Amino acid sequence: MKNLLKYTEKLKHLPRTGWLRYNIAQPETVASHSWQMAMLALKLAETVKNYDMDKVIKLCLCHDIGESVIGDITPRDSRYATKEEMENKAIAQIAAESDFSVLEALFSEYEANQTPEAKLANDLDKLDMYAQALDYETKYQDKDLTEFKHSAVKAIQTDIGKKLLEELSV
Repeated sequence: MKNLLKYTEKLKHLPRTGWLRYNIAQPETVASHSWQMAMLALKLAETVKNYDMDKVIKLCLCHDIGESVIGDITPRDSRYATKEEMENKAIAQIAAESDFSVLEALFSEYEANQTPEAKLANDLDKLDMYAQALDYETKYQDKDLTEFKHSAVKAIQTDIGKKLLEELSV
């Protein structure tokens, strides 16, 4: 457990790079982003019955843990071309050091984005980004975070994700 905590502790303090690029004061951390995704999944579990919501929650919690090793790399980062390779190595390292082999399977499922649960978890990732952009635009009225909202809208793939996006957009 101690080894796993070493990595998760880093995520509690690692700010999300995209928000830093827009000079957001005290932006959300990677851990807070993953936690919010998991909370959305937990709430959906009350009404959504055709998904394994426990799996969705696990995918949400594990999807960015590799960033504790490689940092939060965005598409604008020069290292983005090698992100997948670096992240896979980081996940293998964390899983081995933490004796947490299921982590690799969860991360692979999320990244492959093929199962219904992975697609929903990916949607929750984008929905959280959309909601965070709305929140920051309210707090910092001089910020135009349309880039993040458009990115999220283009990526949503499930009917549930589309419905939630519609609710957020009102």
